[in-house]
Amino acid sequence: MFNPLSILAKYLYPNEYCLIKSKLLNIYSSEMTEDKKEILKNLLISGEDHRFKYHLGFDIIAMFRALRNRIFYKKIEGASTIEQQLVRVLTNDFEKSLRRKIKEIFLATTLRYIIPRNLIPIFYLEVAYYGTNMVGLKAVFNKLNIPMSDNLSDEKAAEIIARIKYPEPKILSPKTNEQISIRKKHLLNLYKNHKNRKLIKIYG
Repeated sequence: MFNPLSILAKYLYPNEYCLIKSKLLNIYSSEMTEDKKEILKNLLISGEDHRFKYHLGFDIIAMFRALRNRIFYKKIEGASTIEQQLVRVLTNDFEKSLRRKIKEIFLATTLRYIIPRNLIPIFYLEVAYYGTNMVGLKAVFNKLNIPMSDNLSDEKAAEIIARIKYPEPKILSPKTNEQISIRKKHLLNLYKNHKNRKLIKIYG
């Protein structure tokens, strides 16, 4: 599908686009079974971007909701899609500014033209930060003592995805441990609800 935003993004941010393209094409995808990848991908979509299937790389509904909650309820919440989070990591640009956010939105629309869109969540998981000495899936599997060859339960997968929102520090405090536990339960509930949806498909 033709997307003028992606063309404009290449024109406005050529260096960042080339950097993203180069890194994406060189990301190594862990030797996991497809079942493992599927559960991790689906839990990520449930927790971080449940309209992943339907937007162009940025979620205008989530953006308006976050703006409304900031103005009327003084509540700060994220509205970044999986594509935006992947752009942020690949460009290593975490500046809290409107300029960075606009750039991120534009570049997020280009990813689907570099790699198949269904691979974007897995590629993000391959470079995501899960905590101290835990960058990427192989590192977090090793830290949590999960053999790459074993089956991955929903609970273990949720423990991994929970650490994207609450990265595990070098010394795990009771507070962070509780945050991870609560996030894990929330992810499992979302995943269960999304799997049971009949009219609006979340995963395809």
